[in-house]
Amino acid sequence: MLQGDWLAVQLFIGAAAISVLGIAITQAGWTHRWFVRWMFVLAALLIIASVGWRYFEIRIPIIDDALQAVASSRIAWFFMGIVPALAAGMFLSDSLRRRREATMRPSEWLSVSTAMDTLARQDLLDRYQYVSEQFHDAANKYQTLEQQISGLTSQMPLMADDTTRTEAAQKYVKLIAERDAIARQSEDWVSTQRDCLEALRTNIHARLRDGQLIAKGFLAPHTPGAIERIIPKEEWRFLSLDATANQALGPNFEYIALLIGKPRSSP
Repeated sequence: MLQGDWLAVQLFIGAAAISVLGIAITQAGWTHRWFVRWMFVLAALLIIASVGWRYFEIRIPIIDDALQAVASSRIAWFFMGIVPALAAGMFLSDSLRRRREATMRPSEWLSVSTAMDTLARQDLLDRYQYVSEQFHDAANKYQTLEQQISGLTSQMPLMADDTTRTEAAQKYVKLIAERDAIARQSEDWVSTQRDCLEALRTNIHARLRDGQLIAKGFLAPHTPGAIERIIPKEEWRFLSLDATANQALGPNFEYIALLIGKPRSSP
């Protein structure tokens, strides 16, 4: 055989090895692992055949003649070139997809209540914090008045002077009035605080529906080994958010063990 002939066959086998190797690399994450492994094995065999073709051609003349005919065909070389190109395109596409998924994946997953405290709109968070502080102050004032009333109640029977008892009774009436006013005020703050929590929950739900936040959970009823699912934003059009139980409730299904995160690329 002329040197050009065996060199063409050698290059053709090498190109075939590159094509098979490209397919194996692009399918490395495929479900059927045996296919990927055989692709790597086949690529290794073709590489060995390409490197040692001068040794094999003498011993297998039938295959040598067939490969010479194939290697001289432009169509065969076209397919040997198009396969690596397609494999490279698939690899690049998969790499870009993985990169996009990485930018969308939150760096931290939070429970629903924690997400409401950190990821909701800032003005709603400021309002909720203000109302909580006012409720806390009212609760402290109520406790202080209760202690004063209790102390005055225990002291009044021991007062011998009528004037002192009268002053104590007047102070008692005043403290009772202040305590009742604080109690009514506390009830108002509790109601306002409940409204603020609902506003936070509604805002988180709206951001999930718009795709500004991402949630994941398990479909119920849960079975061992079930895969955690990212909830599509379209489903939030009919899902309701349960902050107490960390659930997303649908018309005939629900997600449990819900976690919420903010995509890294989200503003």
